[in-house]
Amino acid sequence: MWPLTNGNRCLVGPEAELFRGTVAMMVDQLVDELNPAAEVEHDGESDSMFTLSGPVVGFDPPHWYDMWEPQQKIWLLERVATSLLTSRPAPAMAAMFEATVEAVYVEMGNLIALEITEGRPIEPGSWRQSLLDAYVQRCPRDSFLEATHFEATTLDPCWPREIEQQIRQYEQTPSTDGDANANSIQDANSVPDPVEKRQSDWLTYWSMVIERLLDATYGPRVHHAAEAYRDGDPKLLKQFLQSKGVSPKFVQRIPPLRTKAQLQKAVTRLQALLLDE
Repeated sequence: MWPLTNGNRCLVGPEAELFRGTVAMMVDQLVDELNPAAEVEHDGESDSMFTLSGPVVGFDPPHWYDMWEPQQKIWLLERVATSLLTSRPAPAMAAMFEATVEAVYVEMGNLIALEITEGRPIEPGSWRQSLLDAYVQRCPRDSFLEATHFEATTLDPCWPREIEQQIRQYEQTPSTDGDANANSIQDANSVPDPVEKRQSDWLTYWSMVIERLLDATYGPRVHHAAEAYRDGDPKLLKQFLQSKGVSPKFVQRIPPLRTKAQLQKAVTRLQALLLDE
């Protein structure tokens, strides 16, 4: 269980499925980094879930996750995933755990970027559809267009036709006519590269959906502000952490290094957890 915005709870339903699938991809990448030194082998039945067909592009993971070695990242992912998907209590608040949760959603953005680059449509089982399902579950009172629309959007080339029609209709309402005219004038003068503009727009679009989901699920992330104090006056950092109700050890905890046997067991436990539907 994890301290979510609606209390100490586990992720369930589409939220849990999205989180589970993303962590599975991250574990696969880490195992590939460690092989052959770690001598960790994928379970034959889970190989279909542990596959990434190309390079990940788009977004960088937060510092408090990215700074560690692959085996430490696996330890972090196991602690976080076990608490978010089962009744196991969350670990004590620490920058490394907060950043690990955020890193999962950053990876989600990379998987969506790859999905669009490959020209895959939004359909059941796709990363974008899974993200939208999770968003609707977490924010049922937000309409899809009001929650995620941004001005001058270039439609995702893989949008279902129905959603394209909804967005066009939304853009043609009186409240957006002025903006549309302004954008038309701006486009005529600047003539941006359509390929670059489309890529920029869909990255902005989906990263915004992910950010809203993160905010609605976990609330503010303390490690972002704590990073600014990390190399400064220790007293200021302590005062900041106290103001947030966080232990002074929030930025001091580090993930342990693991033996090969411990790493193998951790990957096996993660595979079992992530394949448990």
